[in-house]
Amino acid sequence: MKACILYFSQTGNTKKFAETIAKSLETNAVFDITTTEPTIVNDYNLLIFGTPVHGFNPSKEAMAYVKSLPEGNGKKAVIFCTYRLWKGGTLGKLRKELKKKGYTTITCASAKAKEFTAEDFLEPTAQIVTALKK
Repeated sequence: MKACILYFSQTGNTKKFAETIAKSLETNAVFDITTTEPTIVNDYNLLIFGTPVHGFNPSKEAMAYVKSLPEGNGKKAVIFCTYRLWKGGTLGKLRKELKKKGYTTITCASAKAKEFTAEDFLEPTAQIVTALKK
């Protein structure tokens, strides 16, 4: 599958998670949604999308971006998030919005920590890689 990783990161943690996923999948297609047009997904058949949790929800920036994506027409998606306390409905809300746009979510992953280190992303990244191999 040709994957693109899109993320929003306010403090840099979600960016680090996205980069860890990219390294594991051996792809350079990693894009910050604040500087990337939603139509970029047209060039890929797998969307990997990440956000930090804000108030137990996806960030406003991430939700707005997902709503502006072109129709997925059955494309596969993976969702990931970073959080410190509780992820709440973050992944479910993103899954629902992606479904409305025609994307099928394969798996969701999250990383929780107060101060993130590279190790905090290893297990959820392995979860994503395993799901993509199926």
